[in-house]
Amino acid sequence: MATENRRESKQIKFRVTQEEYERLEQMAETLNTSVPMLAKDAAQKKRIKAPLIDRQGAIEIAKELRAIGTNINQITRAVNTKELIDYDIGNALLDELGDLRNEMNKLWQQLR
Repeated sequence: MATENRRESKQIKFRVTQEEYERLEQMAETLNTSVPMLAKDAAQKKRIKAPLIDRQGAIEIAKELRAIGTNINQITRAVNTKELIDYDIGNALLDELGDLRNEMNKLWQQLR
C-alpha cells in the first residue's frame, strides 16, 4: 500500500468554510505551495515567508532581463566583429553598458 511507504504515516482531517478554504488556496498559491503544506507549516509554527514579488512581477522581470541579455549580446557581437573600435563607438557602447547595469540594479532591488 502506498501509505505504508510514506514518511508521514498519520493523517489529520479538519473542516473549513468555503470562504476559509478559498483564502487558504489564495495564500498557498501566493506562497507557491499546497493548502495541506500551508496548514502543516502553520500548525508547526514554521515561519511562512511570502515571496518578494508575485508571479506576474517575476514574469515581467524575466522579460526585462531577457531583453537586457539580448542587448549585451548585441554589444558583444559588435565589439568582436571589429578589430579596432572607433573612440565614439566605444564610448557609446560603454554608456549603453552603464545603462544596462543600472537597469539590472533596479531589477535586483525589486527582488530584495
